[in-house]
Amino acid sequence: MLGGQGVVVFDCRFSLADKNQGFTAYLAGHVPGAHYLHLEHDLSSPVREHGGRHPLPEMEEFAEKVALAGVDLEKTVVVYDAGGGMSPRAWWLLDQLGVKDVRILNGGWNAYVSAGLPVSVEIPAVLPATAATALAVPSSEEIRDKVVNVEDVLNIVAGETQGLLVDARAAGRYRGEVEPIDKVAGHIPGAMNAPWEEGVDEAGRWLDRDEQRARFAKAIESAKPLVMYCGSGVSACANLFALRLAGIENAKLYPGSWSDWTSYPEHPIERTPTP
Repeated sequence: MLGGQGVVVFDCRFSLADKNQGFTAYLAGHVPGAHYLHLEHDLSSPVREHGGRHPLPEMEEFAEKVALAGVDLEKTVVVYDAGGGMSPRAWWLLDQLGVKDVRILNGGWNAYVSAGLPVSVEIPAVLPATAATALAVPSSEEIRDKVVNVEDVLNIVAGETQGLLVDARAAGRYRGEVEPIDKVAGHIPGAMNAPWEEGVDEAGRWLDRDEQRARFAKAIESAKPLVMYCGSGVSACANLFALRLAGIENAKLYPGSWSDWTSYPEHPIERTPTP
């Protein structure tokens, strides 16, 4: 299927520790025909005072980029990474463009290589701009139905709006015991923790529907609207994908996440260190 007619593939490998590592790895070898999407250049917009470390890209600009790679509403699109929860960000963005069939390569690059499948170093050509098919760029109102902003989160924390915040970061970061990236440790008051890595097995393959539902059982039982966040709105998309596998499609994303929340010094934080 990969590299076949009607299929567009994107390599989303990226490392927060070395921002050039993913593209370097792509140049050294990738799925034949795969285009590269860089987290900060393609899947995010420039950082500002507020909005988090990886603000969502301008959707019209993102749509133009993927259309030049051959994406249209009828194509099957496959995204992959090498762990790190990067490809679900591309999955979520493509889903917002109305692409009907967006898939995450189960097990990612490591599973692909382990299967002995062909690898290429050839950079695929892009379509002429005049040949790129227009995608369904969502309006600001349509995007607003899929995301929450910092004011919405403040209302949830204050109990003025119904909602359950779900933090996708590792337990130690959620509890406030460690914080390797952001300036402040802890979590948004009232949030529950569901580390995104628990949605995959040791080989990086996604757990099945029942296992995903078990992960989010307390969240589902709360009957509250679910809001996913992480450090900067990237790995939260992995939890959104896991929820989709579980049959839950009405959860929203807080794109700015913890890095946006803590950019306001007056915002409350919560820490729950292990006894």
